[in-house]
Amino acid sequence: MKKITIILLMTCFVGTLSAQGNNGRGKCMQPFGISFYLVEGGYEDQWLDLYMQWHYPLMQYALDNGTLLEHKLFVPDGHSIEPEWTFAISFLFPEKQNSKPAPLDRAELITKLFGDQLDDYVTAEKRRWQITIKHWDTDFIQLDKSEKPLSVYRPSPGGCDN
Repeated sequence: MKKITIILLMTCFVGTLSAQGNNGRGKCMQPFGISFYLVEGGYEDQWLDLYMQWHYPLMQYALDNGTLLEHKLFVPDGHSIEPEWTFAISFLFPEKQNSKPAPLDRAELITKLFGDQLDDYVTAEKRRWQITIKHWDTDFIQLDKSEKPLSVYRPSPGGCDN
């Protein structure tokens, strides 16, 4: 019983422990993230077609309006015993202090881009998510290697000029 209690307590604090790693980091740096998708085998090309036709126009709008600086699409190089992901999409955003909102919010943009094809858009997005087995997003914060001492626990200026 004591072991079970300890394991349960450790599980409760895992999120708290990993949450300590930021401590102000990244607040003046370019946000960078990767979205991972695990797609049902045999449907990779269909997923790509759906993504490029129905979702990428939203990304292109963000690129054109400066709310997104970079968008790259990746596949694994080779095979693994158990694939963790099929596609990875990286995003580089402007530094937070230089970011600006897009002229249109997401709902307005979808209506503008696909208004006369809204049912097709919904059907395509449903299908893309139907063949997506797993999806997760990971945001990254770059560490400043010149910080002394280099630590994920000490407060950081977050890349801001002092």
